[in-house]
Amino acid sequence: MHNIPDNYLIKEIQQGNKTAFDKLFFKYYKPLYRFALHFCNNAIIAEESVQHTFIKVWQNKSKTSFNNDIGKILFAYTKNEVIDEIRKVNTRKKYEENIISEINSDENIEEDNKNRIKAIIETAIEQLPPKAKEIFRLAKQEGLSIKEIAQHLKISNKTVENQLTIAYKKLRQYLEPFKNQLKY
Repeated sequence: MHNIPDNYLIKEIQQGNKTAFDKLFFKYYKPLYRFALHFCNNAIIAEESVQHTFIKVWQNKSKTSFNNDIGKILFAYTKNEVIDEIRKVNTRKKYEENIISEINSDENIEEDNKNRIKAIIETAIEQLPPKAKEIFRLAKQEGLSIKEIAQHLKISNKTVENQLTIAYKKLRQYLEPFKNQLKY
């Protein structure tokens, strides 16, 4: 197989002889692969580059006039393919980094929005009358029921209900100008 001269194989390939192409492939695949691997130090890029080289040879078989030194041409094609593959990988990495950066930026914006909303609500709670504020915090932040709040503060259930009603009414009034910002 290796004894067949390259110029004979090239002439046969130019006429569409698939067997001649296969012989050229098997003759040069391993040396080209080792060359590409040494050049890029990445087995996947090396293999794809060599495959692209042979695809290029087959696709351009009738257009290209190969000299007697097909070996040099194949190594040059392979080197160019490796460079192209490395560029593609680098472009893909940059694109992925940009996407990750955008996602992180969106998450930061989302977190900023959450913090801004919390600040608006906390400011509104601070504007409540003292008793309403205390009862509201016990109900919403501590999770106590009306009965538990009444027992804790030693007041009636009705007083707790009235203070919560006052708190909700005042919060709605205070938060009204922020209603579009609070939609999340």
